Amino acid sequence: MEDLKKLGLKMEKEMKDSLGYDEKSGFWYDKEDEESTYTEEGIRLSVYEDLKDTLNYLYSECAY
Repeated sequence: MEDLKKLGLKMEKEMKDSLGYDEKSGFWYDKEDEESTYTEEGIRLSVYEDLKDTLNYLYSECAY
């Protein structure tokens, strides 16, 4: 579980590093599409969805 937590935190950092940050508004934004903005919660939710989808894919055979 600890490794999974570390992976999630690493993914959050990588996502934030790929985005720009506007200190005035407190939002992260896509550098190529400044209309797309993210909150801290939005970034965490995006990472969660990525991890969930990956685990579902990897273990899809076990579900049946």
